[in-house]
Amino acid sequence: MKRKVVQHGPATLIISLPSTWVKKYEVSKGDELNIIEDDNSLLVSTEIKRKSIEAEIDITDLDRTSIMYVIRGFYRLGYDKIKINFKKPTTMYQRAGKEISTHVVIHTEVNRLVGYEVIQESDKSCTIKDLQDASGKDFDQVLRRIFLLLNEASKSLVEGAKTKNDIILETIENKHDTITKFASYCLRLLNKKNHPTPRKTSYYYHIIASIDRIVDIIKYAARDLRKYKTEASPEILKILEKTHDTIYNYYKFFYKYDNEKIREMNGNRYMLEKKIRSLPNGTPTIEIIIATNIFHILEMLLDLVEARTALEY
Repeated sequence: MKRKVVQHGPATLIISLPSTWVKKYEVSKGDELNIIEDDNSLLVSTEIKRKSIEAEIDITDLDRTSIMYVIRGFYRLGYDKIKINFKKPTTMYQRAGKEISTHVVIHTEVNRLVGYEVIQESDKSCTIKDLQDASGKDFDQVLRRIFLLLNEASKSLVEGAKTKNDIILETIENKHDTITKFASYCLRLLNKKNHPTPRKTSYYYHIIASIDRIVDIIKYAARDLRKYKTEASPEILKILEKTHDTIYNYYKFFYKYDNEKIREMNGNRYMLEKKIRSLPNGTPTIEIIIATNIFHILEMLLDLVEARTALEY
């Protein structure tokens, strides 16, 4: 929408506030508003708490993973209350090839979402509510924790593959779940509160969502190594080690912008592409799958260099 600027007195220019926004947040004469200057934009906000955002959905035809993604999606979008309806007490867990309790699936996902709690249940419904008013003050601290956990997960993948240690590889599952929990929390904060510099919000969102995807790739690689009892070849170990180095370099680059780090990450990407293309004949199929999937991490990190550059300027 557009608003015409009106001169009020010899040196004051004013614009009117949209009536729908004023009514929604019950702004009245004498109230104080926060104004943030961001280049050629002004962000006007009020301390008045907005009304609860609620939804009602039916998950009857969804499988376990889809149900979890739907709940997570509503959480990240900033919904405060969700009523979930379903006609069957069980749903299909496709990876395990069996039916499991729908209530168990809902509780599993809710336990991964900071602030969400199940407040009411029946045989065919479940109501989730946000019982924590996120302030956004801990965004930076949680984001750094995400990066540290990502580094720990990639390091565990290298160590587990090198020593053929299933216990180390299994710890990646917990690291994955914690990263997903923190990533969902940060994305929710961005949707509910925006970043203090509004034009940077979409770049932070892209970086955090991509990290969530990167740790998925690491988790699946660890699962494959455990499932197929694969003894990683020297070539595969080198690929895993260089990928870990690049993840760590991106972490350092994110907190201290450095052109040399960009060059180094780009060099790793091209070096690993050559290594994958030159894997010897007879390399086990599962190793080729792991290497190819891991290579996507480097592609994603280079994409995230662009996003981090936007945050710098």
